Amino acid sequence: MGPAGRTGREGTVVREELRITILGRLAVARRDGRTAAPTAPKERKILALLLLNHGRVVPTHTLAEELWSAHPPRKIGASLQTYVLNIRDRLARELGLPGRWVRDHLVVTSNEGYRFPSADGHFDLAEYLRLADLGEAATARGDSADAVRALRSAESLWRGPVLPDLEHGLPLRSEIVRLEQRQLVVRELRIEGELRLGGHRRLVSELAMLTVRHPYHERFHEYLMLALHASGQTVQALEAYQRLHRAMVREIGIEPSARTRRLHQDILCARVPEPATPNAGQPRIPS
Repeated sequence: MGPAGRTGREGTVVREELRITILGRLAVARRDGRTAAPTAPKERKILALLLLNHGRVVPTHTLAEELWSAHPPRKIGASLQTYVLNIRDRLARELGLPGRWVRDHLVVTSNEGYRFPSADGHFDLAEYLRLADLGEAATARGDSADAVRALRSAESLWRGPVLPDLEHGLPLRSEIVRLEQRQLVVRELRIEGELRLGGHRRLVSELAMLTVRHPYHERFHEYLMLALHASGQTVQALEAYQRLHRAMVREIGIEPSARTRRLHQDILCARVPEPATPNAGQPRIPS
């Protein structure tokens, strides 16, 4: 079989077997265990930015800002080309793929910079975003069961903080913060769905942990108050509000929102419907 046939066959193999993860430590591997992620910090940064922006071009100036901040080399383009060539060579060598296929399908050059097309194999970020979109759509149409299933599956793909072993420049940090904010929204929606389905008791410990990690996050405190109240722990629900109130007033000098204060008063005056859920007139996450 000629080179074109070999390229096509091995391209099919990589689409089926390539496994890329970035929701935690960066890894590029095949199912048989062969790994190919670069080890040099600058090359890992480039690949990470391409993966976080998969399907979109990452401009040369963005890559330069990530790698060198305010002190770029005189020949930025040549330096970037060298790093990209190293990444392609490693991917081709370790994955057993033709260099041309890697250049055309994994790390692609454009007029403005470079891009990583969405892979057909397992790419945890692409799958996470797909499931998050499904869950958000199910939430919007009022299907809590479908929403919770999709959002739980999305959350299960996370393996820890994104790229904990790399120093983050501004572009990389911006992408990670954007992804972390999406992660919070997904978690909020999943918890809201579970409350709608009556899962108050099993949510109490998770929400207690989240309010410690996010001491000014009113929505997590509201959900903890609802879960505690519906579980027969009204005193603890009121205490949760007092902790939020003290933290916000002492640390940032503002009161909780009118919505959160209203929920506190409803619990205090036993006006929260049973079972206490966002569906019963309580706050919910906007679409």
